[in-house]
Amino acid sequence: MRELIKEAIADLKRTDGFIYVTADGKKIDLYEAAARGIAVTPVNPKDEVIKKLEAAGLFLTDGKFVSELNDLIAALSGAATSKGAGKRRSFSDHEKNKIVEEWKKVEAAGKKTKAAFAREIGVGYQTFINWLKS
Repeated sequence: MRELIKEAIADLKRTDGFIYVTADGKKIDLYEAAARGIAVTPVNPKDEVIKKLEAAGLFLTDGKFVSELNDLIAALSGAATSKGAGKRRSFSDHEKNKIVEEWKKVEAAGKKTKAAFAREIGVGYQTFINWLKS
């Protein structure tokens, strides 16, 4: 699967627009086809990549499939799912103080960066920095 994805990326990067195919389905350079008087059909390389991926079971043009795939990736990596994304949470002053105290322990141990700690507790980095300043 990984090789298929790498191949798909390479196919998309390799072309600047359409690729051209002859009547028998062989890829050909447009200038070569014109010089040899061969009729060609323009093909969008994205369509070809989509066909290959769908044949392997990756339906990346299906929004629901992509959403479920993102939720799976988020669950495996420990990140928030798309359903919870964008919702704000308010913290009381007591909660903020407890988080800052916990950070001081983590900082003393030298185990994490501020950014990693903020991500872990589900708070924006700048918000966390503002808590440390107050």
